[in-house]
Amino acid sequence: MPNVIKEVVEREQKPFWQVLLMILSGVVFINMLITLSNKLGVKYAGIASVVILTASAVVCGLIIVKVLAVYTYKFIDDKLIFEKSVGSRSHVMLAIDLDEIKSVKQYDEVEQNRNVQYTYKFIFDKEMDEFYVGEFERNNKLYRFIFKPSERLTRIIDNGINKEKINNI
Repeated sequence: MPNVIKEVVEREQKPFWQVLLMILSGVVFINMLITLSNKLGVKYAGIASVVILTASAVVCGLIIVKVLAVYTYKFIDDKLIFEKSVGSRSHVMLAIDLDEIKSVKQYDEVEQNRNVQYTYKFIFDKEMDEFYVGEFERNNKLYRFIFKPSERLTRIIDNGINKEKINNI
């Protein structure tokens, strides 16, 4: 039977009054833009209004996806998987074998390194003291990932990394 651990990290919900205020201010802003576009003249006002409405629909869609997104950390048989889920759809953002991981340290213990090709971020909040940074090597390139695991997941990853190092000696 496979060893499976699953953790879900969600964005902290804003109070209802803040959400309502943001929606109302967005509607007022779009209304002002459309009113200003009407002063462009008959020929360009319609085009400008369509462009404004299309742009606002795209921005609203992106905001909704960002607000509804959650990250899922899965540890399945010596493989760490990071998924991003929106509603019922999920997408694997990164999958790492334990033997690829070089280290996992707390955020404040990590030093700057210009050799890092890319840093994956699987976090929402700003509580840096609870973040961990992992380094892994793939195709002779160094990558990092930032995440906020529970104590249990951190222990399991550390034990797996240390076991791999002992076996390679």
